[in-house]
This record gives sequence, structure tokens and C-alpha cells, in this order.
Amino acid sequence: MTKLFRLLLRAGWAPLAVLVFHQAIMDTPYRQQLDFLMHYSGGVAIAFFAWHALDCFASWFGTLTAFAHYLFTFTLACTVGLFWEFAELFSDVVYGSHIQHSIRETMRDLIADATGALTTLALLFLVRFLASINRPQAKFETRLPHAAASRPDCAGDR
Repeated sequence: MTKLFRLLLRAGWAPLAVLVFHQAIMDTPYRQQLDFLMHYSGGVAIAFFAWHALDCFASWFGTLTAFAHYLFTFTLACTVGLFWEFAELFSDVVYGSHIQHSIRETMRDLIADATGALTTLALLFLVRFLASINRPQAKFETRLPHAAASRPDCAGDR
């Protein structure tokens, strides 16, 4: 199996689930009430995917420090959220869809994306920290282990 296929199996389901959820409620009367939740869950899902993508493709750019891993994951998630808003604007301008109602609503969406990404990163940090406590000899690592050592499902396709 290729690294990309392994990544899609391991983390690709999260953004796909959010897109399915988004599509399911798009034409319902609840779309407006669930807009923040959709963007928040999008931030959670894309941060989860980006975290695993950085892990899986570490052989391309080297091992990241823990701080860099968190920073790049957050940056990638926020960038995807921004481009989603660009796509909404494009749809409004070209197709007249009226997805974006105001600058305030757009900023709220971007905040929801970033908050979802921060939630994912906080949970990942907590899991790593608790795992280091449960191993008596292990200290909390400032470097994340290389993808091949920590993720056997991403190893082997170098």
C-alpha cells in the first residue's frame, strides 16, 4: 500500500465525514443554526488529517520538533479554512449562491475553523502528555518520533 492510501484509511475519513454531514444538512432549515458546528468540525477534522499527514510524510521533509508539528498542523488547518471561505465567496460571485451573508459571518466561520483545530491539537497534546506519564522511564519528548518508528502503518514506502 502507498503512504497516501494508508493516510486516507487512517485519517481521511474525518474530513470526508464532515463533508457528508455538510452536504446532508445544506438544504435543511437547520443549516444556519448548524453553521458554526460545521466549521468547527471541519477544523477538527482537517487538523486531525494534517497531523497524520505530517506524520506519514516525515520522510519527505525530516523529523519535526513537537512544536513544529503542532504549529504546521494548526497553520495547515487554518489555511484550509481560509480557502473554504474563498470557495464560498467564489460561489457567491460566480453562481449567485449567497452563502456568505456578511463579513461578520465569514469571520465567525474562520474562528470556528481555528477553534476546531486548536481543540484537536489540545487533545493530541493531552494524549501525548498522559502517555508520557504512564511510562515511568519516558520523559515528555520535545521531538516526535519519526513516522516509520511510531506509525508502522505509514512505514515501508520510502
